[in-house]
Amino acid sequence: SSPSLACSKPAIMAGMLMHALHYSSDGGAAAALKHVEVPVPDPKADEVLLKVEATSINPFDWKIQKGYLRPFLPRKFPCIPGADLTGEVIKAGSSVKKFKEGDKVIAMLSHAVSV
Repeated sequence: SSPSLACSKPAIMAGMLMHALHYSSDGGAAAALKHVEVPVPDPKADEVLLKVEATSINPFDWKIQKGYLRPFLPRKFPCIPGADLTGEVIKAGSSVKKFKEGDKVIAMLSHAVSV
């Protein structure tokens, strides 16, 4: 099976922080999007940790933030938007076989995640 690229409540990896944009609640406008620092997650056995080079906030993301998709995709906040990205694998979980450190990737992430 393919590795999961989900972010759950992160375990702190050597106390490092990463930059992120997140929504603290649903509703509001783009002003609700805040720059924050969050702990770098330690990937589980079937996950990879990516250094994101580029991402987007697409219509799906803002519809989640506005609450339009709440009946279908209940969210936990804070929530880091973005599902389409490109980046580099910086750490692979122990059961990941298709990817290794240094691989350049394009990914579409599940929206069923929060931090």
